[in-house]
Amino acid sequence: MGLGISVQDDPESLHSYGENLSTYPELEINEWEELFINVLGAPVEIERIADEDRQSFLARRERLFKEDLTGKGYEMLGRIWYVFRDVFYAPCEVDKLLEECLELQHKTENKIAFSGLEKRIFACHEALKFKSGIFLACD
Repeated sequence: MGLGISVQDDPESLHSYGENLSTYPELEINEWEELFINVLGAPVEIERIADEDRQSFLARRERLFKEDLTGKGYEMLGRIWYVFRDVFYAPCEVDKLLEECLELQHKTENKIAFSGLEKRIFACHEALKFKSGIFLACD
């Protein structure tokens, strides 16, 4: 269980045969946790405010996560704020995602986070080769 990785131009074409290229095994939950919680120290475990509904809680969690990672220089990675939400990177965003992943790959010694980064880096190279975007789909 995790985020499936595919190279495609349009996130709406997820279920269309021939238009998408599955690039690598999915991004596993433990890879997500190691990268975002242990390596980047992102605010994942936040307290729910009294009387806060689920939608408001998730919106606040998303905002805090993205603000934190953007402040650390990882705007593209910050969009993967929750392992149970889909993320699409347009073709024009793939270079920036690749840059962020490569930077972290050189900095981290965490093998599990490194594995997740390798998957994204491979997907970025494939997307650049086909001039396509990347879709991370929750399963």
